[in-house]
Amino acid sequence: MPRTTKRDRYHHGDLRAALIDTATELISEQGVQGFSLAEASRRLGVAVSAPYRHFADRDELLLAVGVRLAVQRAAAATLALVTGRADLGPAR
Repeated sequence: MPRTTKRDRYHHGDLRAALIDTATELISEQGVQGFSLAEASRRLGVAVSAPYRHFADRDELLLAVGVRLAVQRAAAATLALVTGRADLGPAR
């Protein structure tokens, strides 16, 4: 039986970022209570254990979603201050 090399295994790319993106979408669609790591994994086509390589648990992924959104809002606010435009876009 041939050995599977590291190169032969499926590799998602930037799974951490993809999980944050997918979690954001799921939360937008179903709310925080409707979000699960299993559903995020299914949508990304990865094993249900894959998110645990990047996040200790569901709460840690939710924290990463919150941090990303806060950074995006802060960047938008900074841009508004610098350019004089107050359009921060819709809150997510």
